[in-house]
Amino acid sequence: MNFYITIFKKTIKPKIWLSITLSSLIAFSILIFSINIIVDPYNITDYNLLNIKHKFTRDNRVEKLNYFKTLSTFSNIILGSSRVLAMNPSIVTDRLGGTTYNFGLAGASVEDQLGVLLYLQRENKLPKNIILGVDYYTFNPKVAPNKYFLKNKELNFLTYNSYSNDYINIFFSFDALRASMKTIKHHVLRKGVKSVFDNNGWAGAYEDYAQRDEKTDIIKVDKEIKDNLKIYYTNLEYSYIDLNRKAYYEKIKDICIKNDITLYVFTTPLHPKLLKILKSHPKTKRSLDEFINYLSTFQNFHNFYTDAKFNSELRHFHASTHTSTNAGDIILKKVLLNDQ
Repeated sequence: MNFYITIFKKTIKPKIWLSITLSSLIAFSILIFSINIIVDPYNITDYNLLNIKHKFTRDNRVEKLNYFKTLSTFSNIILGSSRVLAMNPSIVTDRLGGTTYNFGLAGASVEDQLGVLLYLQRENKLPKNIILGVDYYTFNPKVAPNKYFLKNKELNFLTYNSYSNDYINIFFSFDALRASMKTIKHHVLRKGVKSVFDNNGWAGAYEDYAQRDEKTDIIKVDKEIKDNLKIYYTNLEYSYIDLNRKAYYEKIKDICIKNDITLYVFTTPLHPKLLKILKSHPKTKRSLDEFINYLSTFQNFHNFYTDAKFNSELRHFHASTHTSTNAGDIILKKVLLNDQ
């Protein structure tokens, strides 16, 4: 018995239909691969066929590194995770002078921060001052380095899991295709594509606290605390800090000393409700105390966990671990002026 497929009022034999489908899939796959390898949004190869200086990706490590390559040396660099992204570089410039770049990276771990510093050292772009926000959870031995750090050949100073081992998956991915098309739109077609970050790496915007709803804030805080306890504090089983992460910070300290860089270190604030839970549990209290004791060895250190004045204003916080841009200004002023 013969079977036929009817499309647009035309009868097509199954074998022909199957051949057309497979050919279309192959052609589409080749097109995706070709676009991604030509644009190379993640800088996997050593070629830049279109001579693109600034590539747009969903991974802000790649985007910031690509952009930073086109910039001159900055006097001051802000380092940290997404918890420092909202901190306005202009506040640092007002206090320390020169120019400031916010090198905050979403989900950044201790490894990211050392990776950025090693990158700046290789590029001969070390600053005069570094303002470093440190997250307590990143010293948890059970929290792995960020996956985007491990895939970034510029930042990954470790010896495993780099992009070079994953060419096929990356060049055939829709994630890379989106980044390629966004980059082409901006650089080839000359159509503006707005980056999340401004020219100084800032991703913040000031807000009107009067527009905040207290009940909504409480619900958001409670939900995030529950999630964070499970993910970042491994259900309150985080009992000691990772010695490898401690060694990475010793390396950061050593680079700063050898290059005459002033290093300002601070704990990124935690919502008082979360902090209370962590302090009340024996295991997290132990690692938290160890974490603070270690950071206290840095010369310019500000501990926001004991900053009663800052923590009393709950509108400073967006959920349990992130603060507003308004609060970011206060944080920077306290860190740079050592204002308790």
